[in-house]
Amino acid sequence: MISKAVRIHWRNHKILDLLLLKKKKFKKPNKANGRNQELKSFEKCIKELAPKWSDKSPEPLAQLDYENELDLKNKAFKNFLSSNGVSTEIKAILASPKPRHYRTTSKRRVFCTREGIGLGFSEQVKAGEVLKSDLEPTEHQEIYEQLHKLLSESSFNPLARSLNWLIIRGTYERRFLILNFFKMNSGLVRKIKQLSEKLQREKVVEGAMTYFDPSRSEYYLEAERPQKGIQTKHLFGPKLLGLKVNEVLMRYSPIGFSQINESMIPHMIEIAEDLLAPEESDSLLDLYCGYGLFSHTIAKQCKKVTGFELSKDAINSAREISKRLKTEHKMKFYSEKIDSRFVRDKLGEAVDELILLDPPRKGCEPGVISELAKRKPKRVLHIFCGTDVVPRELKQWKEDGYKPKTIQAIDMFPGTPNLETMVLLER
Repeated sequence: MISKAVRIHWRNHKILDLLLLKKKKFKKPNKANGRNQELKSFEKCIKELAPKWSDKSPEPLAQLDYENELDLKNKAFKNFLSSNGVSTEIKAILASPKPRHYRTTSKRRVFCTREGIGLGFSEQVKAGEVLKSDLEPTEHQEIYEQLHKLLSESSFNPLARSLNWLIIRGTYERRFLILNFFKMNSGLVRKIKQLSEKLQREKVVEGAMTYFDPSRSEYYLEAERPQKGIQTKHLFGPKLLGLKVNEVLMRYSPIGFSQINESMIPHMIEIAEDLLAPEESDSLLDLYCGYGLFSHTIAKQCKKVTGFELSKDAINSAREISKRLKTEHKMKFYSEKIDSRFVRDKLGEAVDELILLDPPRKGCEPGVISELAKRKPKRVLHIFCGTDVVPRELKQWKEDGYKPKTIQAIDMFPGTPNLETMVLLER
């Protein structure tokens, strides 16, 4: 029989173990670790100042007068940086030439019910509904209305039930359709051919392709691509999209990344060139280069340009552009995952180096900034697509010996609580 003293001793140990487990489980984030530190979000700063707000809307600021929206964003951006420890003086946000109807990439998710289909964003919509957007060109809405009418035909019902997204890409003058499927079989292939013929005959869009994404990802162009089976299939029209900036024509894959606000791109290029100030003696390291938007425009006079990007489609486009522009002797592009090991082990010696860094919304992989700082570049232009990562990554640059000289935000995404931020860093 266990004595009372032993039972009390055992019980106290169990309580201590539970307390230690609870403490470990709910351990507060390490404030010294920039990735774990809880920062005040840019969206929260806007919400605190906005006269009205809808969490359900993908464009919560679109109903404001643009002058008021820009004033709101300027105040919120200053509050956001200062509340998160960034004290560098910032320039006023550069306004978008097209504050509404500017998006050259748009999307609608296909929702199917017994009553019919609806085209919306992330939230379920009723049959017959085709949601509108104040941020897209009116031509996009007209195309979605036509697609809704076609997909509502009984013969195309199996097709509609296999679609994930309808995506429109292109320019303000030309539009290309991507049909994003989560299911594919021989019967659907025949239906796709019939739909393709109708789209051509009725001149709904200039070209079209299919994209297979069985994961039904929220990231409407690509999630984890399947290793086997159909990925993309060209249906008709041009196989490449085109963008002309500063008399430089760049053609790229319809599934490659490109800025959605075409009206802002020339201004973005101008700012990048002014801040980075490339010279003939400089070498440019263009990381997350895409199809080479910056390399082919601001770095033409550099003695050497090396671009890296994970997407093979984008790299193939960058190489083809360089070949057509006859700059392939000094511009090289490679498909690589950009992490700390890549920067440390695969990049050669740096001499008179400029770095242009344009990572995705989540920011750089851990250790990338520290490894880049060890190369001692003359200047770094870090472009942030995700505003919330700005304080964290500027802190990392500061710890590695670089400080921001210029912070210039541009309103790449009017009507939404997002900015593109261009930061020039020097030792």
